[in-house]
Amino acid sequence: MVRSGNAAQAAIRLGVNHTTIYRRISALEDQLGKRLFERLNNGWVITPAGESIVAFAETMAEEANNIERQILADNHDLSGLLRITAADHCIEQLVAPAIRKFIKRYPDINLEVVATADELDLASREADIALRGTDNPPPNLVGKRIAPIGFTLYGTQSLLQRAMDEPESDDIPCITWVGDGHSRPLWIEKHFPKTQRIYRTTSFSVMQSLAREGIGIARLSCVIADPDPKLHRIQLSDIEPGPALWVLSHVDLRTTARVRIFRDFLVEELLKKKSLIEGK
Repeated sequence: MVRSGNAAQAAIRLGVNHTTIYRRISALEDQLGKRLFERLNNGWVITPAGESIVAFAETMAEEANNIERQILADNHDLSGLLRITAADHCIEQLVAPAIRKFIKRYPDINLEVVATADELDLASREADIALRGTDNPPPNLVGKRIAPIGFTLYGTQSLLQRAMDEPESDDIPCITWVGDGHSRPLWIEKHFPKTQRIYRTTSFSVMQSLAREGIGIARLSCVIADPDPKLHRIQLSDIEPGPALWVLSHVDLRTTARVRIFRDFLVEELLKKKSLIEGK
């Protein structure tokens, strides 16, 4: 709960239902005879008693994870559980096709796919392998840089034509991030400076869905948007390189057979799509 911020995210990290999180916390409180979280209308807030044991719990968890990683480092079995994490919009185009081939070759490896935009903690074994967009992977992770992720503007055919004919219109709808606040992203200022119609979302998948329904123009990664038959590139914009796509695992698990085999397999499959990832 402390790491994730709420029960829903904690449940995703642990692979359980959020009611299980509440039940386990209540059981621990009963055992300790202390209230660790205050139950408020807007969520659970950690108490001073809860804060006092967080550091001890973190130390215990770190040591337990160290032991587990050292044991797994010498594991040469091509079987058992392997947990992979990636953003949901990457799984469909990049991870799922590789998994389909992988499980035919290694049927005894049980894959668990955690679809989340959050960067799960590989040191805590929240995942074994991560597909991430980053230019600076953490020093405790090792892996392979695939390619810079290409981005450009996409919309439906009819909206594309409007944008090309009337770029100065105040009625060209655009889709961007909630995190942009009330500011206008540079791509909107550059290509559609007068538009008054800006929609916002917190999800790449939702952004793609809105764009493919003709609701607005969106800046999307080419690897996700190019295969979509309803979306077309807006020729006003060049390809802009974003962060690089990496396949990462914890340094302690670099020799664990099932981790190494899947990591190398995924890298091989992704390199076949390098041009698509770059947007070429």
